[in-house]
Amino acid sequence: MNELLAQCRKHDEAAIATLVRRYRAKAVDLAGAIAKDDHLAEDAVQEAFVSALARLDTLRDDSAFWGWFRQIIRTECVRILRKRKEQVRAEPPEVADRSPSPREHAHRQDLRQIVRTAVASLPEVTRRAAEMFYLEERQCIEIGESLGVPEGTVKRRLYDARSQLQHMLLGYVPETAPVDRPPEITFPL
Repeated sequence: MNELLAQCRKHDEAAIATLVRRYRAKAVDLAGAIAKDDHLAEDAVQEAFVSALARLDTLRDDSAFWGWFRQIIRTECVRILRKRKEQVRAEPPEVADRSPSPREHAHRQDLRQIVRTAVASLPEVTRRAAEMFYLEERQCIEIGESLGVPEGTVKRRLYDARSQLQHMLLGYVPETAPVDRPPEITFPL
């Protein structure tokens, strides 16, 4: 072993190749156990050999090569794993394009028009409360002040408007709605 390492210190390519052949399998096993990834283990071992050969002069006892080299492998594994973790954190998460397709957009536009038509056909009292709540996004208390009625009356009118709209729009409920529950009506105005 001493002679092999002495030749490696002199940059003898045959000696380096022999050293790599001798310790590569054990090194890959160790790195694989640490990294839990074959590709990362291979990278760590390659870096460990490069590092070990560059620092071979710092090895005090040639008979302790394997213990010394194992520590270099561990260090390289940790470095590579840390670098990989930092890269994963640095990459922005992929955000799926949530914009509707042209077909979905057209369907939504059609649905909006159907809902607006249904709202316009409500009796004046409930229609005005529904328009102020859903289209103008006003609070019930504001609607009550504007219409000159108590907040409870506004809520009752909105309840009546939803009930009437639900019956009018029942045919427009998506086919994917669960059968065991009554359909939920939302107003995409």
